[in-house]
Amino acid sequence: MTIQSCAGSLHTLKSEPEPAAADRACPPADDGFIRDVWYVAALATELRREPLRTCLMGEALSLRRDADGVTLDGPEGWTARDSEGLVWVHVPSDPRAGPPAEGPPRFEGPGGKVRFVETATLPGHFDDAVYGLLDPAHGPYVHASPLWRSSRTLKEKAKAYEPTHLGFTMMAHAPVNSTAYRLIGGGVQVQIGFQLPALRSESIWNAKNRVLGLTALTPVDAQTTIIRQIFYWDSAILNLVRPFARAVTRPFLQQDVTIMAMRQQGLKHQPRQMLIRDADQLYIWYQKLKAEWQASRAEGRGFENPVRPATLRWRT
Repeated sequence: MTIQSCAGSLHTLKSEPEPAAADRACPPADDGFIRDVWYVAALATELRREPLRTCLMGEALSLRRDADGVTLDGPEGWTARDSEGLVWVHVPSDPRAGPPAEGPPRFEGPGGKVRFVETATLPGHFDDAVYGLLDPAHGPYVHASPLWRSSRTLKEKAKAYEPTHLGFTMMAHAPVNSTAYRLIGGGVQVQIGFQLPALRSESIWNAKNRVLGLTALTPVDAQTTIIRQIFYWDSAILNLVRPFARAVTRPFLQQDVTIMAMRQQGLKHQPRQMLIRDADQLYIWYQKLKAEWQASRAEGRGFENPVRPATLRWRT
């Protein structure tokens, strides 16, 4: 699909990332990426008889499945695992360090398998994509849909946050903005978590149904980031609407592609950027989490989560 934006014509929205050609190197990366963590590299269903070729942090990878599980042909020390229907790749800071002590993060998706996924390629650095993922104003101002909140219906919000493993969590609450939550019935509760490197989990449940929406960002290179919207559920009603889901999710991610392209045009002029509490506090926490993670690895010590419990307020 081709879109028009101030950046011109962009062929960036795809159902899955384009594989890297075997005889072509991936574009170079930079030093701004997080290492010693797991990234989503593919869906388990994408690994068939032929190797899947892709790029991660500017490195060419070839993934395939054999009798021993998922194997990876790539940089020294990189490891691949299959978990909850996703193929994860661990990127070490020291290729001689050996296999990671911990496996990929688990989110216990209801139903036990991926029910739906939509993928897009964002034209921007990984950190820029994280900002869009965490910005509370992103939803009402970027995403236009009858199923989502708009900038014309802003309400005062107060959300309680707690530190969690490698991140933070917005504690369980009743949603007030989006009619999409009503698909699984009444009495809905929502809890939203974020953890390094850039994994946003949204748990939605009531007395009868559970849904997990997982958004995963993957750095292809210094100017390209893949975003995957992954859903698990145990709700019969969602099985019925799944054939129509792409008609909603694809335009949704298209809006992300468009706003990222516009942002890249603005960044060319090197504007002075400001982060404003409370609205930008989530991204401020991300920056602190990233800095502490990198410092702890460099100094050979344990990670100390810099996030403290807080109640944040904004209008969305």
